[in-house]
Formats: sequence, structure tokens, C-alpha cells
Amino acid sequence: MGQTGAIPQPLVRRRVTPSEVAVTGVTLDQSKISIEIGKTAALVATVLPVDATNKSVNFTSSDDTIATVTADGTVTAIKAGDATITATVGDKTATADITVTEAA
Repeated sequence: MGQTGAIPQPLVRRRVTPSEVAVTGVTLDQSKISIEIGKTAALVATVLPVDATNKSVNFTSSDDTIATVTADGTVTAIKAGDATITATVGDKTATADITVTEAA
């Protein structure tokens, strides 16, 4: 007597790892800031989508002699002039124009 029907296949187990969620954009809470020499201002970056795998934001200043920026987005006014702060995540960027003025 022969068997009819499908032959049972061995159970194959695979480990499923969550896929990486790519960054689609980064935004800053302010696009222009005017501050006096010696003062600070905070920039807050938002990485999109909210469930992106890489949420590491890198802040840079176009001119550290005018305005500096720390890793957490704190901008410090050094001397009068204009600078641009850029927030970068992967290949996505957002910018804020900084104008530093003399203290009143």
C-alpha cells in the first residue's frame, strides 16, 4: 500500500530580524535665530520617521568664530555676524540661520 497526498516537509526555522528603518528627513524647530554675543539658544532636531533606526544627529556650524553648536543643539553666540547651523542624520540635513548681534 502506498501513501497518498503530500510528503511532510521538515520544519525550517528562521530567525527574523527587524529591518532597518531609513531616515527620510530631519527638521529643526527654528529656521532663524537672532541672539546677542555671549547668549545661547537651543535647536531641537526631529528625525523622520519617528521609528527611524538611526536617530544620531550631528550639529555643525558654518563659522565657529561667530556661533558654535554642541552635540545637543545648544548654539552659543561668539561675535557679531551670520552663521548657519546644520543638523545632519545620514544623508539628510536641516539648517538654521543664526544672526549674532552686539549686546544692547
